[in-house]
Amino acid sequence: MFKKIFGFGKNKSKVDEKIKTEDENLKIKELEELKLKEMAEKKELEKLKIKEEEELKKKEEDEKKELERLKKEELEKEIERKKIEDLEKKESTSKKRGFFKSLKEKLEKTREGLFGKMKKLFSSRSIIDEEMYEELEDLLIQSDIGMDMTLKIVKELEKEVKKRGIKDPNLVYDVLKDVMEGFLISEGTELKVDKPGMNIILVVGVNGVGKTTTIGKLAAKFVKNGKKVVIGAGDTFRAAAIEQLEEWANRAGADIIKHEQGSDPGAVVFDTLKAGKNRNADIVIIDTAGRLHNKNNLMKELEKINIIIKKHVGDTNYESLLVIDGTTGQNGLNQAKVFNEVTKLSGFVVTKLDGTAKGGIVFAISEELKKPIKFIGVGEGIEDLREFKSKEYIEAIFE
Repeated sequence: MFKKIFGFGKNKSKVDEKIKTEDENLKIKELEELKLKEMAEKKELEKLKIKEEEELKKKEEDEKKELERLKKEELEKEIERKKIEDLEKKESTSKKRGFFKSLKEKLEKTREGLFGKMKKLFSSRSIIDEEMYEELEDLLIQSDIGMDMTLKIVKELEKEVKKRGIKDPNLVYDVLKDVMEGFLISEGTELKVDKPGMNIILVVGVNGVGKTTTIGKLAAKFVKNGKKVVIGAGDTFRAAAIEQLEEWANRAGADIIKHEQGSDPGAVVFDTLKAGKNRNADIVIIDTAGRLHNKNNLMKELEKINIIIKKHVGDTNYESLLVIDGTTGQNGLNQAKVFNEVTKLSGFVVTKLDGTAKGGIVFAISEELKKPIKFIGVGEGIEDLREFKSKEYIEAIFE
């Protein structure tokens, strides 16, 4: 009665229905929100994916650009290195050309004298015959090459001309160039002074050949290269030799060991070697008397000096150089033969080659004595004492 009067059952049903409806609406709303959220998340994921792809693409592009930059940079560096190498090569070639040009100028008298005449000899002829070879022999003999050496050169030249099948006299000059180069010793021309400890150079030669000057220039070259040098004034017979050597030692920055004029050369050599050892010298250069006395006296003096040196160095080899004046021709060759008989020479220094129009002594010494020329003197300057290179020498005197 109460429910009926107040309508409570009916209302409750409506309320329940309303709640149900609201629940359904809420579920629908939640589903819609969830769907929207999923769509938003999906969209966000797509954005992230696109962004990642773009970033990856950008990274790849950046890496590609960096690789291209590095390649370009490496290429530029390679180009720069090549430029530097080319420049250094040009500078080196320029220096060599400068040296060659200088040597060519220094040997102008020889080139214009002896070899100028030879060139005219071949260019003035129309055929290659015996008369041409005879005239060549005369020119070679006049150049201080000597008879024996001349005959060897001409014989070898005839042989080579036939071998090459040459008929034009003008082409013989180039063949002669090759033949004469073949008579110059090209091996062992460098001084052997690089072994650890004290290296010894014994210098011999007659008065007036430029022996003292050669020693001074050698000392200056070594000191310039950072070597500790001690010079021994072993030519005690000539006061001027001691004074000149001392002056050169002071100029070069080398130490000098000397005794009074007339002292025993052997004592000077002994003290020099002792000082060289005590002072940790890299190189010891020993001067000797410049008088060409008879063979017996010369042999005894040099033998004594060699014995003293060997007591200090044992079986170690040392340089023994003979200095020869290039202007003296056959006299220089005769001196070389005498010294070569009485001492174990390791090579020669030929001086004053800039002052001779002959120059044949270089070929005669090299071939007849079978010892290398180690230095040539072509002027007054320190740089004018030059290491002998057969090819450079030939190029400088032949045109």
